[in-house]
Amino acid sequence: MKKTIYDKLTAKYQKDLMKSLTEFVAINSAYDESTADETYPFGKGVSAALDYITLLAKNDGFEVTNYDNKVVEILVGEGKENLTIMAHADVVPAGDGWDQDPFKLVEKKGILYARGVSDDKGPLLATYYALKALRDNKKLGDYQVRFLVGGNEESGSLCMEHYFQVLKKKQPTLGFSPDSDFPLIYAEKGIINFAVSTKVKIPGLISLKGGTARNAVIDRCVLKMEIDSNFLQYIMKNYRRDEAAIKTADDVTTVTFIGKAAHGAHPEAGVNAGMMALKALAGYTKDPTLARVVKLYEPLDGKGYGCDAKSKEMGHNSSTMGLLSINDNKLDLTINFRYVNGCDQKELIANIKEANKGFNVKVESTDPLLFYSKDSVLIKTLLHSYQEETGDTETEPLAIGGGTYAKCANNVVAFGMQFPGWDSLMHSPGEKTKKEDLFKSMSIYARAIYELGEALKK
Repeated sequence: MKKTIYDKLTAKYQKDLMKSLTEFVAINSAYDESTADETYPFGKGVSAALDYITLLAKNDGFEVTNYDNKVVEILVGEGKENLTIMAHADVVPAGDGWDQDPFKLVEKKGILYARGVSDDKGPLLATYYALKALRDNKKLGDYQVRFLVGGNEESGSLCMEHYFQVLKKKQPTLGFSPDSDFPLIYAEKGIINFAVSTKVKIPGLISLKGGTARNAVIDRCVLKMEIDSNFLQYIMKNYRRDEAAIKTADDVTTVTFIGKAAHGAHPEAGVNAGMMALKALAGYTKDPTLARVVKLYEPLDGKGYGCDAKSKEMGHNSSTMGLLSINDNKLDLTINFRYVNGCDQKELIANIKEANKGFNVKVESTDPLLFYSKDSVLIKTLLHSYQEETGDTETEPLAIGGGTYAKCANNVVAFGMQFPGWDSLMHSPGEKTKKEDLFKSMSIYARAIYELGEALKK
């Protein structure tokens, strides 16, 4: 395809983008409870990432404010109407299974690898340099562009709750979040995150632990038992070596169940090692509590706890067990549940509590369903920008299971930057993006900012 005017406009920013991305992904900005306090609300790593963006934008001459180490606000221009871009600097934990240091940018045959390169540090910087290119070349009009960089998208979006609900900042007139797929997302499932706990006594069990984030399928689950030859035989009979790795030392048997990571929006794409471990324990011990937990949470559509449903636009409800532990005779698990249009959130929560009667249930957070008309100015403008820059007029707007910043504000949808047919492995080991896609995204975002600005004038 012939280079567009936006390809030419952003081309000279490609080196700066790569330099910034190399530095940015080197910061481990996963939520860190051990260093979280009033000064560093999401941990020191997240604050370091927000500081990086603050310094970058200040050095480039933008008006920048860091609000309480939760959200960085970058402003260009003035006016009653605003165009708001929302991206995030935090990442999910790296996890195991990488072929490289996950916090070092590696390029192989035109593909970039690192934690955050696709979710969301790469898209964030592609949008940032698109905005910088427009500003430097005086392509912005009489309206305000507001670029918000948050630090808690992966762990509840408390950053944007702080910005819009606590600080009472103005809602967007139009906007987008570069944190999903192209061509764009017009609908997102509602989300209910809830925790379940109960007492359980398993003879010989020392501990069980799996998961790093509630919105990701558990890919490793470690079970520690006092040595029991019958249990070892049970594991060896029912699980392959690549499913359950066994080690014995100091009268303790450690079984590491090996699954496959996947985003909580698509649990069917993964294999939950936590559920493998629970089923193994339940099968061997015949413990009724464990058997009940398996029955409740093995189905990936929420059917186990009475919350299955589907819609024409959005497909099926989904259920992901993202965190699991048994310590001191107490079982704890966290579920990331996503629901389609046509469901009522209050009814779903009631069903969850009823199905778990006798267990302790705590709803930790909820996100509303998002649904925009394809004929709206926002959807039509963003789709046009994507189509003009790529020549792809066949791919339709998407309805997804993922939850993005679009739910945190009015008049915002997720827009890129994963291209059709590409699996970035976000939330999984080996997260990646094509270098050419990163550069093309700059062009798409530059056009989108410009065209949304023109829509604001009208």
